[in-house]
Amino acid sequence: MNKVSLGHFSATDAGEGQADMPKAVVGAVGGALAMGLIYGVVGRFVGEYSYIAFLIGAASGLAAMKLGGARSAVVGGIAAAASLVAVLLAKVIIGAPEGASWVSYHTTMFDILFCYIACPVAAFFAAGSDKIRELTKHLPF
Repeated sequence: MNKVSLGHFSATDAGEGQADMPKAVVGAVGGALAMGLIYGVVGRFVGEYSYIAFLIGAASGLAAMKLGGARSAVVGGIAAAASLVAVLLAKVIIGAPEGASWVSYHTTMFDILFCYIACPVAAFFAAGSDKIRELTKHLPF
């Protein structure tokens, strides 16, 4: 069987078909919240590394795909939404330095690209349709 690999996360690929929606939702929300909590705590006490925020989406998408038993656009959308909520919760845990606005601290271009765009895209890529993966073969990178 094929493997889906996103960063350090990989899982046996589930084919497209009828996903078990309750299990997929539990996987998406559970994976996103678990990785978001880790990201928030590490960001608070060690340092925030925005470029690895896509791992929240990877955990959410792969967990949704594995527990749901199939990939679908709906499962991908749920995983993307759950990962975006988890990133925002992680940002609340991280907070902002003394004297800095929370909004201005967490809306830099780096944060927008990696936390608010790459994270949900990774979730949708992992749990979404196989047609989405075919599209990535045509990208120049």
